[in-house]
Amino acid sequence: MRSSKEGLHISGAERIVLEEELKTVAIQLIERALNHSRGKADFVNLKIEELKKNPVYFPLLPVFEVTNYESAKELLEKLFSLSKVPLELGIEVYKKLLTGPAPNGQIMRGAMIVAVPSGKRLEPNQYRGVRASYLDVDKETVSILKEKLKDRYTENFKEALVLSTKILHFNNVLGELCVSDDPDYTIGYLSLKGKGYFRIKNIKPQGLPKGGRAIFVEEKIDVEKFINYLEKEPFIAKGFLSYSVISVEELSSLFS
Repeated sequence: MRSSKEGLHISGAERIVLEEELKTVAIQLIERALNHSRGKADFVNLKIEELKKNPVYFPLLPVFEVTNYESAKELLEKLFSLSKVPLELGIEVYKKLLTGPAPNGQIMRGAMIVAVPSGKRLEPNQYRGVRASYLDVDKETVSILKEKLKDRYTENFKEALVLSTKILHFNNVLGELCVSDDPDYTIGYLSLKGKGYFRIKNIKPQGLPKGGRAIFVEEKIDVEKFINYLEKEPFIAKGFLSYSVISVEELSSLFS
């Protein structure tokens, strides 16, 4: 489902469901589009498609809530310095997301694919980017997620975690950085291969209507296969590994 108002994107969502659940889920998605925090949609596009292949099942990334950091930039600097993504490149991409990742500072609906360490953009169309699709999470896993996160759980968080889990499941992907373009949503994340999903509060100023996603990959990645996987291969998250609250000082031990 995709929705917009006066030509501006409001929200997008999708589900992988059994045929008998179609009517219920379709109504839920339409109601979401008509009752979004960014305004009531004047255009809603709902597409229903039969899957031609069985989904891949894989557990959600471990989630980390990091405490006692001064700023999002400080936390990102710490994480990048411990990761396989060079610090300078990671921060350069972060700043790019805050100003608009598409050419001329426009908002890009998909994600950038950034080669490491060169920083070269690999997506075929830098205005469009690439989108991850055909993904969902099973009901039991949602229940576990709600139980573990309690009041920290939101639908936005669940969908972002599922999306990042699918992205990082592909070979040669090193990480994903996300800054929402919703002016009122200031929680972002950095996911790193083999480590997990790091939630980052105040990743951008309140009211800033810009943002985007960046996927960091090894230079040797097969870009065509990767894009086909993101946009065409069905994926369902099943199982949740862990939720942990850690301090900035504890990050080094996590990466050792």
